Amino acid sequence: MELSNLKLDKSIFEEMLRDRLSNDTIEILRIEHRCLSEKGLNFLSELYDVSIIYKSKKNTKTECSFNVIIKTEPINNASRNYLHEHNLFSFELRCVRDALPRIAKYVHCQLGPLLFYGSLHPPVLLMENLKKKGYVLKNRQKGLPFEHCRLAIERIAKMHAGSVAVFEEDPELIESFKDGGLISQTNPENFLHLSISSLTRIADQIQQWPNEWCAPVAKKLVKLSTTIKKRFSNVYDCDADEFLVLNHGDCWINNMLFKENEKGQPVDLLMVDYQLTVFSSPAFDLLYFLYVCPECDIRYDNDDYFLKLYLDILKETMESIGCKRKPPTMEQLKAAMHKKRIFAVLAGIIFSLRMIANKEDIEEFQDIERLGGTKMDVFKNPDAVKLAHKLFPSMDAKGYLD
Repeated sequence: MELSNLKLDKSIFEEMLRDRLSNDTIEILRIEHRCLSEKGLNFLSELYDVSIIYKSKKNTKTECSFNVIIKTEPINNASRNYLHEHNLFSFELRCVRDALPRIAKYVHCQLGPLLFYGSLHPPVLLMENLKKKGYVLKNRQKGLPFEHCRLAIERIAKMHAGSVAVFEEDPELIESFKDGGLISQTNPENFLHLSISSLTRIADQIQQWPNEWCAPVAKKLVKLSTTIKKRFSNVYDCDADEFLVLNHGDCWINNMLFKENEKGQPVDLLMVDYQLTVFSSPAFDLLYFLYVCPECDIRYDNDDYFLKLYLDILKETMESIGCKRKPPTMEQLKAAMHKKRIFAVLAGIIFSLRMIANKEDIEEFQDIERLGGTKMDVFKNPDAVKLAHKLFPSMDAKGYLD
């Protein structure tokens, strides 16, 4: 999609700049852009890096540049239909415009990029370019080092705590996200085909491996493939007294931008892509993060540490901002995670093994639709084989495959 097809009048950029720079004499000279979307990794959006070249009538001799990220709906029909059916653009606009700023005020830290302009007609977000401010993406194939994981868990805990405070102040706003999330009763057939075919293909492959755990795990994966549709349909259901927060909903590496010091140590983190935000159990963000983000060498070995850190930060933050609700205990949190364990299957098996694939091996969303399921060999990358030898025994020991 060319930027001109977005039907964004130049006056929108002009108004945005005049407001941001407190200068009502700004005049737009030209707009330059390049597409940032990667094959198979941005299936719910198109991203553009946009430079707005302008001048001020106060200084007509000098040209200046202001950089923004433009996010709009995806080009291909399968992804766009999914976006429309689940009203995801509306969810993200409401989150970054209404919810995040209020949460940030409670927890005293920025949580995502600043929103400069948002619209549903056409569906477009103009946001600050975090890379221009020194934020970087980590390597999705390698995963996050330990200290980056620590910071991410702390930030997730603060967001969750702040959302409790906003809910107690304005329940209608936070409850408006209860129908969000990645999976639902109305998931399209290609999403279900991806899930079912992933489980059966992986089962076929690992049962050929010599390890003693392989055959029993493969059998469980096949059984999961027959029940996953039903289990997806009620995964977000919650008990009346269950602890609920506003989840980011898509806590993986490409949605986290870190600012690092000269030693490569993380000093700040902002999360992007709030399309899948959902008001539900914190188990969703935690399961997604733990099964997708840490480096292979540390993945699953530090889950209890990260969960304790999460609860410590959650409790400390909720108390400091005056929340009336009490945070869950470790026992309650683990029980919620076990109850939502099908989400761990989605994150850990169906997604994480695909996420570390080489770019040339990644499937497009429309390919999955056309083929009626995945044909991708997730074990083509040796790192995926290494990860699988930790992933499946760990999940099986926790009862997540049952």
